Amino acid sequence: MDEAIREFERYVNRRYPGRSTAKHYISDLQIFQSFVGKPAREVTRWDVDRFVEDQLTQGRSATTVNRRLACLHHFFEFLADEADDDAWANPVVWRRQRVKEGQPLPRDISDADVERLFACIDHPRDRLMFGLMCWAGLRVGEVAALQVSDLIPDSSGEKGARLRVRGKGQKERVVPLTSDLTQQWEMWLVQRPEVEDEALFITRRKEGIRERGIQDRLAHYCRQAGLEVSCHQLRHTFGRWMAEGEMPLPSLSKMLGHAQVTTTQVYIAGAGVDVRADYEAAMSRLDAECPGSPLFPAAPLETADSPRWPTVPQAGGAGGEAIPSDVVEEPPDVSRFWAGLPDWVVEPMAEYIAHQQRRWKPSQVRHHTRIRLQSLRQVWRWLVEDGGVSGWEALGRRHVEAYADERLKAGTAASTVNRELRDLWAFLSFVGGHGQPIAPGVFRLSRIKEGKPLPRFLNDEAYQRLEERILEATAGGTRDDRLDRAWFYLLAHGGLRLSEMCDLRVRDVDLTGQRLAVREGKGKRDRIIPLSGTAVTTLREYLAVRGMAQTDHLLIFRERSIKAGLVQARLKRYGAVAGVSVSPHRLRHTLATRLLNVGMNIVSIQHLLGHEKLDTTTIYARVHDPTVEQDFQQAMARLEARHERRAGTAERESTPLMEEFFSHTDRPVSIANQEPDCV
Repeated sequence: MDEAIREFERYVNRRYPGRSTAKHYISDLQIFQSFVGKPAREVTRWDVDRFVEDQLTQGRSATTVNRRLACLHHFFEFLADEADDDAWANPVVWRRQRVKEGQPLPRDISDADVERLFACIDHPRDRLMFGLMCWAGLRVGEVAALQVSDLIPDSSGEKGARLRVRGKGQKERVVPLTSDLTQQWEMWLVQRPEVEDEALFITRRKEGIRERGIQDRLAHYCRQAGLEVSCHQLRHTFGRWMAEGEMPLPSLSKMLGHAQVTTTQVYIAGAGVDVRADYEAAMSRLDAECPGSPLFPAAPLETADSPRWPTVPQAGGAGGEAIPSDVVEEPPDVSRFWAGLPDWVVEPMAEYIAHQQRRWKPSQVRHHTRIRLQSLRQVWRWLVEDGGVSGWEALGRRHVEAYADERLKAGTAASTVNRELRDLWAFLSFVGGHGQPIAPGVFRLSRIKEGKPLPRFLNDEAYQRLEERILEATAGGTRDDRLDRAWFYLLAHGGLRLSEMCDLRVRDVDLTGQRLAVREGKGKRDRIIPLSGTAVTTLREYLAVRGMAQTDHLLIFRERSIKAGLVQARLKRYGAVAGVSVSPHRLRHTLATRLLNVGMNIVSIQHLLGHEKLDTTTIYARVHDPTVEQDFQQAMARLEARHERRAGTAERESTPLMEEFFSHTDRPVSIANQEPDCV
């Protein structure tokens, strides 16, 4: 395969001159070559399957795996084209091997961290280098490629200086500079060594600095500041600032050098400007409507450092200076789920679960494994014992239909049966993809129609009673009291899912900016949510006593990340004392309903809750009946006022619109003399 890779490298260099594409492609191909260990012509889709599983086992992200798949697909297409062999099938099958990616947000840093970082940068060259990333949005490669002649002075004295930037793909753009950056540029030119090299940034060796050198300098300053920041995070921070300043999307896209506007939209989502404004307005209206509610205002925002995570001293280390590592849970014991099932089912099921575990969020592996295996065990025990299925070729549609009918007769909810069928179909698709004879008919069973249950939200009186009870019970201010207040307001004011809250890290909280980053929520989607003043206060009070831990999780209990069961048990206990039936997810329902009923835009609620589809939000945020009645009365009042203005006679003016609207119900309507609308 070595010669094929060299040919491909020459081809990529011809097609993408002056880019780093060839370097990354060849690196990916060499990784694949060392794994598969066979000539390119002998590689099959099964080899690519094993490569994907190996990459996921090593902890590679979905983005990295898919990039390597794209490289392999391009490589084999090139080889088939060069060989003029139409029969050479590409072993990369996207529908089969592609790993689902999430929707990550830009990895910007808080304003407080920016201040702390730049407080440690004392060299004029370095301040300019990192300032161009943070206040002009340049990539690290673009900074390294700058030349002295790239500055375009402002001859008119009105527009300010500008900078010529060579970006990705040798595309040039011109970006404006702030007056502060222009001054730093001039200060550096005064101290810059006189060398023949035209590079703007010169090293001690009298040569232009390279990307690696810039990254090393940033790592040096990060160690001094106690931070973990990359060059690209400074660029992301600039993007967020411009989005918060409501810079038009096309202008921001052009300034950042994005080829597509959709790339820039991620920065807008990360800033969450509209969601924050709508959320703050809605929370203000809630406070105004409930003056007796025991909410307390946020403490004055300080310019103190963002919270760091103190950790348990490690052997031979220097205490809190050690970077914490996550507490890795033991893999769940799944042997009990195999009991009573034949080997021909157990073996592929074990492979399927291992396949899925590599795609689940690490903190959710135990939960998803248990739920998935419970569902599959339920189905397969019936199929084998009651349905008489003795092998893959014997399984047919009638068996699946009979199982669904039996479950419905037993009183199982339609939603539960549909979930079990989805789990069965996913498993059978996996088995069929590995060569087993699965009849297509088993996938043709229609889903059972489900009802539309109302959301389980607390009314205002019940919510206030619960809140009062929690504040009363946690008034002592102990560490556990502050922990309980913190998780309660994250759920009640942030609308977080319980798993999302348990997965929060200290670095996800920006108290100064009053915002919270939710990483890899449902569907692996990231989002930024605003924090209420009350949530900021409770978090600040909790972080003051958080103490040392074996993890950098935000909420910890006994030096480990807080568990969902603990939150559920404590909330249930508080609810029992207050006479309220409540769960973490019910608080999420309640927030959505309360925000909607005080007029918050439903699209902003969708983004706050992290829903992919707006239809999901309308299910959570169902409008109160009093709200519907109030809106109806207001609408009818406007119609009545409009009717009175248009009325032409005194008799019409004396007849209220509501009375006229319903007057036909007091007397029968005759249709004897009416002509039919159609024949």
